Amino acid sequence: MNRNSDESGSAIAEFVLIATPLFIPALIFFSSMQQSAKEEMTVSTLARQSLRAFTTADDLSQGHQRIRFILNQYRQLENQGRSSDDLRPGFTYNISCQSQGCLKPGSLVELSLYRSFEIEVPDSDQMARVESRKAAAVARGYVDKWRDES
Repeated sequence: MNRNSDESGSAIAEFVLIATPLFIPALIFFSSMQQSAKEEMTVSTLARQSLRAFTTADDLSQGHQRIRFILNQYRQLENQGRSSDDLRPGFTYNISCQSQGCLKPGSLVELSLYRSFEIEVPDSDQMARVESRKAAAVARGYVDKWRDES
C-alpha cells in the first residue's frame, strides 16, 4: 500500500479534535465529584472534633465557645493567602441533647454541621456552570459517664 506523506498524523489530529470535546465535560464532572467528596470529609471530621470539644466542656457556654473556636481556626487556616473575594464561607451547626441535659454524665449529644460551597458542573453546551451545594455531617457521642458533675 502506498502511503501519502500528507496523511501522516491525521489519525492523531482526528482523535484530538473528536475526543477533546468529550473529555472536557468528563474532567469537569470528576473534578466536581472530588471537590464534593472533599467537602463532605472535611465537614465530617470537623463535626467529630467539635462534638468531642463540646462534650468535654465544663458548661454549655464553654462548649459552644470551643465549637466556634475550632470552626473559626479551620476557616482561618483555609483562607490564608486568599483574596477577600475568594474567602470560603463559614459553618453552621445545631446541637441536640437528651431530655436530661447536654452535659450530664451519660447523656447522648448530637451535633449537625453544615457548610455551603460552590462547584463547577458540566452544562449541556460543553461548558461548566457554578452550582451551590451544601455539605452536612452528623456526629453523635456520649458525655463521659464518670465525669465530675460539678
